[in-house]
Amino acid sequence: MEEMAEINSFMRQINGWLKDILKDNYVGVYFHGSLRLGSFHPHKSDLDFIIVVKNKPDSKAKELIWDTMLENIDMFPAGGFEFSVVLYENCKNIRHPVPYELHGSRAWIDRYRADKSPVINEDYKVDSDLASHFHVINVPNDSLDFGRPSREVFAKVPREYVIDSNYQDTLECVEEIVNHPVYCILNLCRFYALVRDGLTLSKYDGGRWALENMNSGYEDVIQAAMDEYGDDVDGTYDAERLRSFAKEAITLIEGALTNTW
Repeated sequence: MEEMAEINSFMRQINGWLKDILKDNYVGVYFHGSLRLGSFHPHKSDLDFIIVVKNKPDSKAKELIWDTMLENIDMFPAGGFEFSVVLYENCKNIRHPVPYELHGSRAWIDRYRADKSPVINEDYKVDSDLASHFHVINVPNDSLDFGRPSREVFAKVPREYVIDSNYQDTLECVEEIVNHPVYCILNLCRFYALVRDGLTLSKYDGGRWALENMNSGYEDVIQAAMDEYGDDVDGTYDAERLRSFAKEAITLIEGALTNTW
């Protein structure tokens, strides 16, 4: 509970930084990901947030956003941060993939430090993941909205956009499941819950749903991933069993897509 109180305080601090940087261009900051879906782990998760602006920010504002996050990187949870700056009009009138103005994440830190120009520029940029992020922000949680309420900013994302936004990442899990077992196992589970039953679940809750609904014979694999995700433990996995689970999960997912489209 104490750690979550610290996270809540830190979210308010992040919002304060961004209001100071953006001034009249500020619309709001909206936290999503595991935090919004109820399975945030302070020792493993990152902070995911969308920064909404009225008009295109200039290069100075973009650099200030990035530099502020880097200057305070030690304050973030273990997973670091992932954010996108998006125009209000592209949140209210959704097209897919969604255009964005700036992106930042732990994976981009070295790139930014080496050369800012690929990150800070006026290029037209789109991100297919944003439809999924917006869909999660549609899950009501006023404590994670700063600025205008999310229900006033984000339109409902069409189901086909949500499916497409998640599908490529899910297919990659078939190739990457041995290298990233926890992420891939639980992501496959929650995507199956989405396409079969229309549920928007966290990774952990996706695993729990799969234990009750998937009937795959891989309950041990799913449980191991849930245990590792929820606690500070290291799981052990058999590579061939992981690959078999991924193939079966994709078969179930594709079957559900065929039945519901």
